[in-house]
Amino acid sequence: MKRLRSTPRRGFTLIELMVAAAMSMVVLAAAIGVSAHLQRRGLLEERIMETQNKGRAARDLMAFGVQRAGAGIGSVSLTGGRLPSGEADLFYAVWARPRATFADDPGFAPPDDPSLLSDALEVWETDPARMVFLEQCPLPAVAAWNEDTLCLGGPPPAFLDDAVIAVVFPGTDDARGWACVGQVTNLVAEGVEWAPGIPGRAAPAEGDCTLAAATAGSPWAGTQRPDEGGMYLLPLGSRSYRVNWASGPPVLEMDADGPAGPAGYTAVSQDIEQLQVRLGVMAPDAPPDTPVRFFPDTETGRPSLATCTQATCATHVSWAWDPGVPVPPDRGPGSAGDELMRHVRVVELSITARSERVERLGNEAPGARDDEGNLRDGYKRRHSVIRLAPRNFAFDRTGG
Repeated sequence: MKRLRSTPRRGFTLIELMVAAAMSMVVLAAAIGVSAHLQRRGLLEERIMETQNKGRAARDLMAFGVQRAGAGIGSVSLTGGRLPSGEADLFYAVWARPRATFADDPGFAPPDDPSLLSDALEVWETDPARMVFLEQCPLPAVAAWNEDTLCLGGPPPAFLDDAVIAVVFPGTDDARGWACVGQVTNLVAEGVEWAPGIPGRAAPAEGDCTLAAATAGSPWAGTQRPDEGGMYLLPLGSRSYRVNWASGPPVLEMDADGPAGPAGYTAVSQDIEQLQVRLGVMAPDAPPDTPVRFFPDTETGRPSLATCTQATCATHVSWAWDPGVPVPPDRGPGSAGDELMRHVRVVELSITARSERVERLGNEAPGARDDEGNLRDGYKRRHSVIRLAPRNFAFDRTGG
């Protein structure tokens, strides 16, 4: 009987084990790399979505106010008091302050990079449902304003108590409209006592919003009918927006009652890096396909309407107009800036939101910028632009 030979047993050599282990490490490393990449990509997409949501929220917040701007006022100029220089403090239902620094506000800080300095936006609106017509005061007065009293022909409604108001002359075919801002200080039998000017600001020294203007033959002596020169008053409210860097990262802040009330700025959205506002002017009776002209515009040399002078803005009034005798020369009814503001029909808001990158790109040198002009400083930016047509800005017939 033959014995079976045993088959020799052969295992893996050390080299084979090392090759297999190396290949396993390569595959594992690739898997880990892909997983890390997908994780970073997911985090990046999440950051981008957050940035887009922040920009969208800021846009929607401001859009609501802009679309309601000018209710009961239209595009007439508002006189809010007197500036330290002595000239009238004039503004409009949508008022953009270019590259605002708020030098008198210790709670505000501008960005380190001057190119990121933002515009400030003010929006003013009233409640037309609470319109109250003015009446000529009892003798010996000759107008609806006598000393500190605005006459309403009877007891005033309770909602005017301590209210900030706009006294409006809507204008006629022969006279430009205007409005005066003031605060009711007392309710009396024949109307309201008031103090002209935004609360806390000096009263106007000249113009249509001074007692000297309330004489016979002035709009203050008009009838009840607005189309015959009558005047009315309405409660007035405002909102203000700015970008503040005082806490380090940029924050969009809102003052819920603007210059008209005592509330201050509060944060409403983080990482809103920049706000820019442009106002679009449309010539009266222009064809529907006429392009809107935006101010400011560096390509065409158009300045911000808030900084208009006769020298910089008169050439941009492309329609026939009576400049009157603006006092002082660069401001006030009849000036070039006033004429352009009365024909603003579009408000453009440009909002930049940012989010921190998941990882640095290695090219964040000081001052370096990418192909879109954004700083290479470790942040991803999203820009959004929205154009709004305030539905009340065609109110003033003399303004087009």
